[in-house]
Amino acid sequence: MPKLTLAAFTACAIRSSLAQDAPPTMNIVDTAIAAGTFTGLTGLVTLAGLGGALSDENASLTVFAPNDEALAKLDNATVAKLTDPLWLPQLQQLLLSHVLDIGAFTSDMVVDGMDAPTASGETFTVNTDPIRINEDSVVIAADIMATNGVIHVINNIITSQAVSKTIADLMVADDNLSTLVAAATAADLVGAISADGPITCLGPTNEAFAALPEGTVDSLLLPENIDTLKDILLTHCISGNILSSMVTSGPITTLSGNTIEAVVNDDGTITFDGATVITADVVASNGIAHVIDKVIVPASDDAAATTVAPTTTVAPKDDTHDDGDHTHDDGDDIDHSMDGVKDSPPSSAAVYGTAVATAAVSAGFAMLI
Repeated sequence: MPKLTLAAFTACAIRSSLAQDAPPTMNIVDTAIAAGTFTGLTGLVTLAGLGGALSDENASLTVFAPNDEALAKLDNATVAKLTDPLWLPQLQQLLLSHVLDIGAFTSDMVVDGMDAPTASGETFTVNTDPIRINEDSVVIAADIMATNGVIHVINNIITSQAVSKTIADLMVADDNLSTLVAAATAADLVGAISADGPITCLGPTNEAFAALPEGTVDSLLLPENIDTLKDILLTHCISGNILSSMVTSGPITTLSGNTIEAVVNDDGTITFDGATVITADVVASNGIAHVIDKVIVPASDDAAATTVAPTTTVAPKDDTHDDGDHTHDDGDDIDHSMDGVKDSPPSSAAVYGTAVATAAVSAGFAMLI
Protein backbone atom coordinates (compact mmCIF):
# COMPACT_ATOMS: atom_id res chain seq x y z
CA MET A 1 0.00 0.00 0.00
CA PRO A 2 1.17 3.56 -0.61
CA LYS A 3 2.79 5.30 2.33
CA LEU A 4 2.22 8.86 3.46
CA THR A 5 5.64 10.31 2.61
CA LEU A 6 6.96 13.67 3.72
CA ALA A 7 7.49 14.88 0.13
CA ALA A 8 3.95 13.96 -0.92
CA PHE A 9 2.54 15.50 2.23
CA THR A 10 4.43 18.79 1.75
CA ALA A 11 3.30 19.20 -1.84
CA CYS A 12 -0.34 18.54 -0.97
CA ALA A 13 -0.20 20.74 2.11
CA ILE A 14 0.93 23.73 0.04
CA ARG A 15 -1.92 23.16 -2.41
CA SER A 16 -4.46 22.78 0.39
CA SER A 17 -3.32 25.87 2.27
CA LEU A 18 -3.77 28.00 -0.84
CA ALA A 19 -7.38 26.81 -1.14
CA GLN A 20 -8.45 28.00 2.34
CA ASP A 21 -10.75 31.03 2.46
CA ALA A 22 -10.39 32.66 5.87
CA PRO A 23 -7.81 31.66 8.49
CA PRO A 24 -9.17 29.79 11.53
CA THR A 25 -9.24 31.50 14.91
CA MET A 26 -9.43 28.55 17.34
CA ASN A 27 -7.21 25.55 18.06
CA ILE A 28 -8.40 21.96 17.66
CA VAL A 29 -9.71 21.56 21.22
CA ASP A 30 -11.53 24.90 21.28
CA THR A 31 -13.00 24.19 17.85
CA ALA A 32 -14.33 20.84 19.06
CA ILE A 33 -15.78 22.39 22.21
CA ALA A 34 -17.44 25.19 20.23
CA ALA A 35 -19.06 22.68 17.86
CA GLY A 36 -21.06 21.20 20.74
CA THR A 37 -21.13 17.71 19.19
CA PHE A 38 -17.91 16.37 20.74
CA THR A 39 -18.70 16.55 24.46
CA GLY A 40 -17.70 12.92 25.03
CA LEU A 41 -14.48 13.25 23.06
CA THR A 42 -13.37 16.48 24.73
CA GLY A 43 -14.15 14.95 28.12
CA LEU A 44 -11.94 11.97 27.34
CA VAL A 45 -9.17 14.24 26.06
CA THR A 46 -9.26 16.14 29.36
CA LEU A 47 -9.28 12.94 31.41
CA ALA A 48 -6.34 11.59 29.40
CA GLY A 49 -4.29 14.74 29.96
CA LEU A 50 -4.00 15.41 26.22
CA GLY A 51 -5.72 18.79 26.10
CA GLY A 52 -2.47 20.72 26.19
CA ALA A 53 -0.89 18.72 23.37
CA LEU A 54 -3.93 19.03 21.13
CA SER A 55 -4.18 22.78 21.85
CA ASP A 56 -0.49 23.46 21.18
CA GLU A 57 -0.29 26.34 18.72
CA ASN A 58 3.19 25.20 17.67
CA ALA A 59 1.87 21.82 16.59
CA SER A 60 0.40 20.84 13.23
CA LEU A 61 -2.04 18.00 13.75
CA THR A 62 -4.81 16.08 12.06
CA VAL A 63 -7.57 14.71 14.28
CA PHE A 64 -10.16 12.18 13.16
CA ALA A 65 -12.83 13.05 15.69
CA PRO A 66 -15.70 10.70 16.58
CA ASN A 67 -18.76 12.76 17.43
CA ASP A 68 -21.10 12.06 20.32
CA GLU A 69 -23.21 9.75 18.19
CA ALA A 70 -20.13 7.66 17.40
CA LEU A 71 -19.08 7.45 21.04
CA ALA A 72 -22.60 6.40 22.01
CA LYS A 73 -21.97 3.14 20.11
CA LEU A 74 -19.43 2.05 22.73
CA ASP A 75 -20.72 -0.55 25.16
CA ASN A 76 -21.01 0.30 28.83
CA ALA A 77 -18.14 -1.98 29.86
CA THR A 78 -15.74 -0.28 27.47
CA VAL A 79 -16.82 3.17 28.64
CA ALA A 80 -16.39 2.17 32.27
CA LYS A 81 -12.90 0.84 31.57
CA LEU A 82 -11.73 3.83 29.55
CA THR A 83 -12.95 6.27 32.21
CA ASP A 84 -11.27 4.33 35.03
CA PRO A 85 -7.96 6.06 35.89
CA LEU A 86 -6.37 2.61 36.27
CA TRP A 87 -6.57 2.28 32.48
CA LEU A 88 -5.23 5.74 31.59
CA PRO A 89 -2.50 4.42 29.22
CA GLN A 90 -5.14 2.56 27.20
CA LEU A 91 -7.29 5.69 26.95
CA GLN A 92 -4.29 7.73 25.80
CA GLN A 93 -3.35 5.08 23.24
CA LEU A 94 -6.89 4.96 21.85
CA LEU A 95 -7.18 8.74 21.54
CA LEU A 96 -3.74 9.14 19.96
CA SER A 97 -4.70 6.52 17.38
CA HIS A 98 -7.06 9.21 16.04
CA VAL A 99 -4.25 11.77 15.63
CA LEU A 100 -1.68 12.31 12.88
CA ASP A 101 1.19 14.51 14.04
CA ILE A 102 2.71 15.07 10.59
CA GLY A 103 0.69 18.17 9.75
CA ALA A 104 -2.76 19.27 8.60
CA PHE A 105 -3.81 16.39 6.39
CA THR A 106 -6.80 17.57 4.35
CA SER A 107 -9.23 15.49 2.31
CA ASP A 108 -7.68 16.42 -1.05
CA MET A 109 -4.44 14.77 0.07
CA VAL A 110 -5.96 11.31 0.46
CA VAL A 111 -4.68 8.54 -1.80
CA ASP A 112 -6.79 5.39 -1.81
CA GLY A 113 -5.16 2.63 0.24
CA MET A 114 -2.54 4.83 1.89
CA ASP A 115 -1.15 3.90 5.31
CA ALA A 116 -0.99 6.75 7.81
CA PRO A 117 1.16 6.61 10.98
CA THR A 118 -0.63 7.90 14.06
CA ALA A 119 0.70 9.61 17.18
CA SER A 120 0.13 6.39 19.14
CA GLY A 121 2.63 4.50 16.98
CA GLU A 122 -0.12 2.51 15.31
CA THR A 123 -0.93 2.84 11.61
CA PHE A 124 -4.31 2.96 9.91
CA THR A 125 -5.35 2.63 6.27
CA VAL A 126 -7.25 5.38 4.47
CA ASN A 127 -9.56 4.65 1.55
CA THR A 128 -11.69 6.88 -0.67
CA ASP A 129 -15.24 7.06 -2.06
CA PRO A 130 -16.15 7.69 0.69
CA ILE A 131 -13.08 8.62 2.72
CA ARG A 132 -12.87 6.05 5.51
CA ILE A 133 -10.40 4.66 8.03
CA ASN A 134 -9.78 0.90 8.23
CA GLU A 135 -13.05 0.40 6.32
CA ASP A 136 -14.96 1.08 9.56
CA SER A 137 -14.85 4.80 10.28
CA VAL A 138 -16.34 7.02 7.57
CA VAL A 139 -15.48 10.72 7.38
CA ILE A 140 -18.85 12.50 7.53
CA ALA A 141 -17.49 16.06 7.71
CA ALA A 142 -14.02 16.91 6.40
CA ASP A 143 -11.54 19.76 6.56
CA ILE A 144 -12.66 21.67 9.65
CA MET A 145 -9.63 23.91 9.96
CA ALA A 146 -8.09 25.01 13.25
CA THR A 147 -5.11 27.19 14.09
CA ASN A 148 -2.99 24.13 14.82
CA GLY A 149 -4.34 21.63 12.30
CA VAL A 150 -7.51 20.10 10.90
CA ILE A 151 -10.43 18.01 12.15
CA HIS A 152 -12.28 15.32 10.21
CA VAL A 153 -15.50 14.07 11.83
CA ILE A 154 -15.95 10.28 11.76
CA ASN A 155 -18.95 8.08 12.50
CA ASN A 156 -17.13 5.33 14.41
CA ILE A 157 -14.21 5.02 16.81
CA ILE A 158 -10.98 3.97 15.09
CA THR A 159 -10.05 0.54 16.42
CA SER A 160 -6.84 0.53 18.45
CA GLN A 161 -4.79 -2.26 19.99
CA ALA A 162 -5.54 -0.54 23.29
CA VAL A 163 -9.04 -2.00 23.19
CA SER A 164 -8.76 -4.88 20.73
CA LYS A 165 -5.48 -6.77 21.34
CA THR A 166 -4.01 -8.31 24.47
CA ILE A 167 -0.31 -8.49 25.27
CA ALA A 168 -0.39 -12.11 24.10
CA ASP A 169 -1.93 -11.03 20.78
CA LEU A 170 0.78 -8.45 20.18
CA MET A 171 3.55 -10.91 21.09
CA VAL A 172 2.19 -13.55 18.72
CA ALA A 173 2.09 -10.95 15.92
CA ASP A 174 5.76 -10.00 16.47
CA ASP A 175 8.11 -12.47 14.77
CA ASN A 176 10.96 -11.19 16.95
CA LEU A 177 9.20 -12.58 20.04
CA SER A 178 8.43 -16.08 18.73
CA THR A 179 10.71 -17.82 21.26
CA LEU A 180 8.97 -15.99 24.10
CA VAL A 181 5.58 -17.07 22.74
CA ALA A 182 6.78 -20.69 22.52
CA ALA A 183 8.02 -20.53 26.11
CA ALA A 184 4.78 -18.96 27.38
CA THR A 185 2.79 -21.65 25.56
CA ALA A 186 4.89 -24.45 27.05
CA ALA A 187 4.50 -22.93 30.53
CA ASP A 188 0.74 -22.55 30.02
CA LEU A 189 0.99 -18.80 30.63
CA VAL A 190 -0.64 -17.49 27.44
CA GLY A 191 -3.93 -17.28 29.31
CA ALA A 192 -2.29 -15.26 32.08
CA ILE A 193 -0.95 -12.63 29.67
CA SER A 194 -4.31 -12.58 27.92
CA ALA A 195 -6.28 -12.02 31.14
CA ASP A 196 -7.99 -8.77 32.09
CA GLY A 197 -4.99 -7.26 33.88
CA PRO A 198 -3.60 -4.73 34.08
CA ILE A 199 -0.21 -6.36 33.77
CA THR A 200 3.18 -5.15 32.57
CA CYS A 201 5.35 -7.65 30.71
CA LEU A 202 9.05 -7.45 29.91
CA GLY A 203 9.48 -9.32 26.64
CA PRO A 204 12.92 -10.76 25.78
CA THR A 205 13.61 -10.94 22.05
CA ASN A 206 14.55 -14.09 20.16
CA GLU A 207 18.13 -12.81 20.19
CA ALA A 208 17.98 -12.54 23.97
CA PHE A 209 16.94 -16.18 24.30
CA ALA A 210 19.59 -17.21 21.75
CA ALA A 211 22.24 -15.58 23.96
CA LEU A 212 21.56 -18.11 26.74
CA PRO A 213 24.01 -21.02 26.91
CA GLU A 214 23.43 -23.67 24.27
CA GLY A 215 20.73 -26.16 25.20
CA THR A 216 19.16 -24.01 27.92
CA VAL A 217 16.01 -23.01 26.02
CA ASP A 218 15.34 -26.52 24.71
CA SER A 219 15.75 -27.94 28.18
CA LEU A 220 13.48 -25.35 29.80
CA LEU A 221 10.76 -26.28 27.30
CA LEU A 222 10.75 -29.91 28.48
CA PRO A 223 7.69 -30.89 30.59
CA GLU A 224 9.81 -31.80 33.62
CA ASN A 225 11.27 -28.27 33.74
CA ILE A 226 8.05 -26.31 33.33
CA ASP A 227 8.02 -25.04 36.93
CA THR A 228 11.44 -23.46 36.45
CA LEU A 229 10.39 -21.99 33.10
CA LYS A 230 7.19 -20.61 34.61
CA ASP A 231 9.13 -18.97 37.44
CA ILE A 232 11.51 -17.34 34.98
CA LEU A 233 8.70 -16.05 32.75
CA LEU A 234 6.62 -14.71 35.65
CA THR A 235 9.72 -12.84 36.79
CA HIS A 236 9.20 -10.81 33.60
CA CYS A 237 5.66 -9.84 34.65
CA ILE A 238 4.60 -7.06 37.01
CA SER A 239 1.16 -6.14 38.27
CA GLY A 240 -0.26 -2.86 36.92
CA ASN A 241 0.05 -0.51 33.96
CA ILE A 242 3.66 0.69 34.14
CA LEU A 243 4.75 3.13 31.44
CA SER A 244 8.46 3.81 31.06
CA SER A 245 7.88 7.33 32.40
CA MET A 246 6.67 5.81 35.68
CA VAL A 247 9.76 3.67 36.31
CA THR A 248 12.13 4.77 39.06
CA SER A 249 15.31 3.12 40.25
CA GLY A 250 14.77 0.49 42.90
CA PRO A 251 13.47 -3.02 43.57
CA ILE A 252 10.26 -4.31 41.94
CA THR A 253 8.39 -7.40 43.04
CA THR A 254 7.27 -9.51 40.07
CA LEU A 255 4.38 -11.95 39.71
CA SER A 256 6.72 -14.84 40.47
CA GLY A 257 7.42 -13.33 43.87
CA ASN A 258 11.02 -12.66 42.85
CA THR A 259 12.42 -9.14 43.05
CA ILE A 260 14.21 -7.44 40.18
CA GLU A 261 16.15 -4.19 40.24
CA ALA A 262 15.06 -1.33 38.00
CA VAL A 263 17.64 1.29 37.05
CA VAL A 264 16.87 4.54 35.24
CA ASN A 265 20.16 5.81 33.83
CA ASP A 266 21.25 9.39 33.18
CA ASP A 267 21.03 8.81 29.41
CA GLY A 268 17.40 7.78 29.71
CA THR A 269 17.92 4.06 29.25
CA ILE A 270 16.09 1.71 31.59
CA THR A 271 17.27 -1.70 32.75
CA PHE A 272 15.66 -4.46 34.78
CA ASP A 273 18.28 -6.73 36.34
CA GLY A 274 20.66 -5.69 33.58
CA ALA A 275 18.19 -6.24 30.74
CA THR A 276 17.86 -3.04 28.72
CA VAL A 277 14.50 -1.81 27.44
CA ILE A 278 14.86 -1.46 23.66
CA THR A 279 11.20 -0.77 22.82
CA ALA A 280 9.09 0.89 25.48
CA ASP A 281 5.39 1.43 26.09
CA VAL A 282 3.68 -1.06 23.79
CA VAL A 283 0.12 -0.57 25.03
CA ALA A 284 -2.34 -3.46 24.83
CA SER A 285 -5.90 -3.87 26.03
CA ASN A 286 -4.80 -5.62 29.23
CA GLY A 287 -1.54 -3.86 30.01
CA ILE A 288 1.82 -2.73 28.70
CA ALA A 289 4.82 -4.51 27.23
CA HIS A 290 8.45 -3.39 27.13
CA VAL A 291 10.79 -5.32 24.85
CA ILE A 292 14.14 -6.13 26.48
CA ASP A 293 17.47 -7.43 25.18
CA LYS A 294 18.19 -10.07 27.83
CA VAL A 295 16.39 -12.91 29.58
CA ILE A 296 16.10 -12.24 33.31
CA VAL A 297 16.99 -15.37 35.28
CA PRO A 298 16.30 -14.89 38.99
CA ALA A 299 18.97 -16.02 41.42
CA SER A 300 16.73 -18.83 42.67
CA ASP A 301 16.67 -20.31 39.16
CA ASP A 302 20.37 -20.03 38.33
CA ALA A 303 21.13 -23.47 39.77
CA ALA A 304 17.97 -24.95 38.28
CA ALA A 305 18.86 -23.57 34.84
CA THR A 306 22.26 -25.21 35.14
CA THR A 307 20.59 -28.52 35.98
CA VAL A 308 18.10 -28.45 33.10
CA ALA A 309 20.68 -27.63 30.43
CA PRO A 310 21.87 -31.13 29.45
CA THR A 311 25.22 -30.31 27.89
CA THR A 312 26.05 -26.80 28.98
CA THR A 313 26.53 -25.12 32.32
CA VAL A 314 24.70 -21.82 32.64
CA ALA A 315 26.94 -19.14 34.02
CA PRO A 316 25.53 -17.19 36.97
CA LYS A 317 23.97 -13.91 36.01
CA ASP A 318 25.77 -10.68 36.79
CA ASP A 319 23.84 -9.16 39.65
CA THR A 320 25.78 -5.91 39.82
CA HIS A 321 23.80 -2.83 38.97
CA ASP A 322 24.07 0.91 38.84
CA ASP A 323 21.78 1.49 41.82
CA GLY A 324 21.70 5.25 41.65
CA ASP A 325 18.29 6.86 41.84
CA HIS A 326 18.08 9.00 38.71
CA THR A 327 15.38 11.12 37.23
CA HIS A 328 14.13 9.58 33.99
CA ASP A 329 14.56 11.60 30.82
CA ASP A 330 13.76 9.94 27.48
CA GLY A 331 16.94 8.69 25.81
CA ASP A 332 17.83 8.00 22.21
CA ASP A 333 18.29 4.28 22.88
CA ILE A 334 14.63 3.65 23.66
CA ASP A 335 11.81 3.59 21.12
CA HIS A 336 9.02 5.57 22.80
CA SER A 337 6.18 4.92 20.40
CA MET A 338 3.92 7.60 21.88
CA ASP A 339 6.37 10.37 22.72
CA GLY A 340 5.99 13.87 21.30
CA VAL A 341 2.22 14.22 21.53
CA LYS A 342 1.15 12.38 24.65
CA ASP A 343 1.64 14.22 27.92
CA SER A 344 3.36 11.36 29.78
CA PRO A 345 2.43 11.46 33.47
CA PRO A 346 5.47 12.00 35.70
CA SER A 347 4.00 10.67 38.91
CA SER A 348 1.40 8.29 40.27
CA ALA A 349 -0.84 11.19 41.20
CA ALA A 350 -0.74 12.55 37.67
CA VAL A 351 -1.21 9.08 36.20
CA TYR A 352 -4.37 8.28 38.03
CA GLY A 353 -6.04 11.67 37.64
CA THR A 354 -8.85 12.69 39.93
CA ALA A 355 -12.11 11.11 40.91
CA VAL A 356 -13.90 14.33 40.00
CA ALA A 357 -12.68 14.24 36.40
CA THR A 358 -13.57 10.57 36.09
CA ALA A 359 -17.04 11.09 37.47
CA ALA A 360 -17.62 14.02 35.13
CA VAL A 361 -16.65 12.08 32.02
CA SER A 362 -18.59 9.00 33.12
CA ALA A 363 -21.66 11.15 33.68
CA GLY A 364 -21.26 12.62 30.23
CA PHE A 365 -21.15 9.17 28.67
CA ALA A 366 -24.15 8.07 30.68
CA MET A 367 -26.11 10.85 29.01
CA LEU A 368 -24.96 9.68 25.56
CA ILE A 369 -25.63 5.96 25.90
